[in-house]
This record gives sequence, C-alpha cells and structure tokens, in this order.
Amino acid sequence: RPMARAFWKDFSAALAVTVVGAALAWILSGGLPPIGIDDAAITRSYAENLARGAGYVYNVGGERVEGSTTLLWALILTSAYLVTPTPEFIILSFCGLLTFSAVYASFRLLRLLADSLNSSGDVAVGVAVITLLASPGYFVWGVWSMMELALWSATVIWLLLHLVIQIERAGTARLRPALALPALALPLIRPEGVAVAFGLIGLATLLAPAFRRQGVVALALALVSFGAVTAFRVIYFGKPFPNTFYAKVSSDTMQGLADGLKYLASFLLGAPFVEILIVGWAAAVGWCVFRLPDHAPGSRGLVVVAAAVFGFLAVYTVLGGDHFALWRFYAPIIPLLSVPAALFAALTLPYLVGERVAIYYATLLPAIAALFATGWLHYYQARFDIRKEYTLVERGLGFGHFLSGFKPLQSIGVGPAGGIALAYDGHIYDLLGLNWTEMAHANPVKVGMRNHASFDKPTFWAHQPDVIATFNVFCLEGTQRFGMRAAASPLDAFAGLFYERRFQEEYVP
Repeated sequence: RPMARAFWKDFSAALAVTVVGAALAWILSGGLPPIGIDDAAITRSYAENLARGAGYVYNVGGERVEGSTTLLWALILTSAYLVTPTPEFIILSFCGLLTFSAVYASFRLLRLLADSLNSSGDVAVGVAVITLLASPGYFVWGVWSMMELALWSATVIWLLLHLVIQIERAGTARLRPALALPALALPLIRPEGVAVAFGLIGLATLLAPAFRRQGVVALALALVSFGAVTAFRVIYFGKPFPNTFYAKVSSDTMQGLADGLKYLASFLLGAPFVEILIVGWAAAVGWCVFRLPDHAPGSRGLVVVAAAVFGFLAVYTVLGGDHFALWRFYAPIIPLLSVPAALFAALTLPYLVGERVAIYYATLLPAIAALFATGWLHYYQARFDIRKEYTLVERGLGFGHFLSGFKPLQSIGVGPAGGIALAYDGHIYDLLGLNWTEMAHANPVKVGMRNHASFDKPTFWAHQPDVIATFNVFCLEGTQRFGMRAAASPLDAFAGLFYERRFQEEYVP
C-alpha cells in the first residue's frame, strides 16, 4: 500500500529529474546537435540498411558484419527508419522515454527497499533525486548520445526492481512478464547481458527459496535468448560474437585486465564522490551479510542490488574498459550508486530531534549546493571531450556529402566510421576494424589506443582504398604533413602509417 500511494510521487519526480537532467546535460556541454555520437551513427547506418532491404551490412552489397554490438537496439532503430528516413527526433524521444523509465524504476526500487527497512521512502527518493541531478553525464549518455545505454540501464534496473519485489514481498508462484521480458532482452541488448541476467537472477534464486521455481524458469529464458542470438550470429555473420568484440578485445587477457583496472581506477578516483558511494556500498553489503541469517527484511534485496553494482564494475574491468568520456560502461548503474546513502538518510533522519534537526537543515542546503557545483563543474570541464564525439558525426556527414559529388564513387578508408556511413553510398573501409571483419581479425593482440587498436598495415595495403578520409585530423599549413602525434604515440590508431614514405608517395593531401 505505501508503494501504491507513492506512485504519482515517484512518477512525477522521475519525469522532472529526466527533463531537468537532460536540459542540464545539454546546457553545460554548450549545446549538442540532435545527431548522436559517432558510434550511435554506426548503429543507425545498419538500421537504415535494414530498413532499405539491404540486410545487416555496413556497405550496401558488402559483407555481412555486425559492427553495432547491440542487436536489439539496431532492430528498434530499424523500425524508426521504416517510419521516416530522418528519424532523429523519434530516436531522441525514445531515448528520453527509456531514461525516464530507468529513473522511475530506480525510485520505485529505492522506495521498496526503504519500506522493507521501515524507513522513509520519501527521504530516500529525495536523496536519489539530488544525486541524479548532480550527474549530468548519465543524461548525456542516456538521452543525447542515441546509444543503447538508456535501454540497457532501464532493462537492468527493472529486472532488479522485480527481483527485489519477489524476494521481499514473496510474490506469485508463476513467472511474471516483468521478470521474463528483461531475462529475454538482456542478452539481445549486449552480449554481456547474459552474464548480468544469469548472475542477478541466479543470486536471487539462491537467496529466496520461494523464488526458486520462477528463478529457474527466468534463467532458462536468458540462456535460450543467448543461445538463439548466438546461433543467429553464427548462421548470418559466421561468428558467435559481434565484430566489435574482435576489433576491441585483445586476446592478451592480462593486457585487457590491466587496461580494465586502469579504467576502474579512473572512475573511482575521477568521478565526483564515487569512491565514497562505493565505500558506502561495501559497508551496506557487510551490514546485510550480518543480517542475512535472521532473514531480516531488506537485506536480501539490497544484496542483489549490490551484486548489480559490483558486477558491472567487474565485467567491464575484465573486458578492458573504454575510451569515451564520463565512463560510458558504468553509466547504466549511476542511478543505483546512491542507494546506501539514501537508505542511511532515510533510516537516521527520524531519530534527529531538537537541536540536531536544526543542525541537519542548516547544513543540508550548503551540502546540496556543493554536490551540484562539484558534479556540474566536472561535467562542464569534460564538455570538449563530449562535444568532439558529435563533431566527428558532423564532419563525417559533411565529408560524405562532399565526396558523393564525385563520380564514379571512390572507395574510402576511414577512422570515425559512423557519420560518413549515413551520407556516403560508396564502399567504405573501416580502418579500425569495427565494421570490417578482415581488419578486426588481422591482429588478435591489440596494442595501441584502447578499443581502436585493430589497424593492420598489410591488410590496408592489400586493399588500398582510393581515398583516406582524414576529416578528423588537420594538415600543417604550407606542408603535406598531417598535424598528428608522433608515430610512436600509443594514441596513434594508425600505427604511424601517415608518416611512412610509401603512404606519402601514394596519397597526397
């Protein structure tokens, strides 16, 4: 009944937080064009080709290759392209709706846990509102990037919500659609979704014997979904995983783990207050484990949510991390990071009386102001790294339209492969391998720029594109040399190709 009475509170709060958070993300970044980032443009190019009947391909008439990582999101975007050839507004609106869904589910989850602990759900949700508004990065990834992140975040949090309902409320004996759908969807959204679904559902099954039958069925659904999508990939693409996996993940496990640990450390030490929130989660887990033998209300549900937080940190550490600003891989769990702090406030506030209440409210507003200032300033400082992802799309679109004016259409080699694919119908060689199978598999051990270290010179010269589209770099004025880093730099994704004599003889800026 408390959950039912608070429905409109949580709905209104989630809607307001999503609208304000999206506006903050846009304003503090200096304004973002409604085109998404370059990786999102790659997925859009696959969706456009599917809608045109060309198949799941990067180049129309070219090889079947899955360079978009997220099969379900590509299919969803295909439906948008079936409606209109310019679906940007539809995609952004759907991203906003999914982000709202994730925020709303996190508020309901928090209220459920607070109710199980006999504490104030309003206080807990209030803390979550404040921490989310101090995190514009969640909304730039969820609403403005056009990536699958909002779908990924919403599906994980809805799964958690209904797992906790089953654990804490002893739900029905049959498997509800609210649990079945996330179990089926997670392996389709991202390949690691099967690990997320299997880990969370399996843990809930172990913690709650009454949930065992439903849990086994949900686990079976997740495995069936993963098996089906893997079989489809093998039959259609010839590989069991998306091509992005082979292009990004090094076969050197220790190297990947080292990169992942660096990524984790940068998140813990670089994102505002995250290290404090993670310590809070560690303390919450210890408290819950102490209470588990007594079947104390709220403990099992909190352990499952903690497994999602630490599971995400572990999975992307093993996979080697990412190079995007604001830790894209960890963004889906941002609404969950403040759960222990919110519950602590909800548990302790009723015990503050007299002068302690006055002190509490005297320090509350300055603390909120400091939280906002820190979170917004950190995001504002990252605005150049954020905007450059959109600039790549703008330049790719511009260069693609420009090159389309030359007949016959030339074959081109590119680094940023998203925006240009939406504007150019000639053959495109993705030199970083995300959308080119041969390049992705040329060197299993990836050495160089994280997630962009698949470039292989022999493969390049074997195909030798007519044009190299270097719209993301500049030429030094008065010379025919590119203004790039030194050839030995680990950030040179092309392994010094532009500095070699053969390249400079055969390609003229």
